Amino acid sequence: MNEKRRFPRLPIFSAALITHSGKGWLSEVRDLSQGGARLARPHQWTLGESPDCRIYFIFDQETVIAVDARCVRDGDDDLGVEFVPGQEASVDSLLYESRFLDKDEP
Repeated sequence: MNEKRRFPRLPIFSAALITHSGKGWLSEVRDLSQGGARLARPHQWTLGESPDCRIYFIFDQETVIAVDARCVRDGDDDLGVEFVPGQEASVDSLLYESRFLDKDEP
């Protein structure tokens, strides 16, 4: 299978809050890259008409990073999101903070 992603993925385990169309869902981050992330699909998730959402990546009580994204894949078990261009500083902070997570979680 040929890998078509532009950026390598980093497997991580972290909490996230996905907000979309005035609603919010708690989820977990399964992997992360410079261009996007894969998150567990919340049970009551509904995409609606617009694929745009905001994701709050929660590392601890004091470290929460918000990134605007677009849902590009709505699977049975997970969501694929692509980060909206123009927020490189936030994405860089996100990747930096993810280095300190325990990689041995489920």
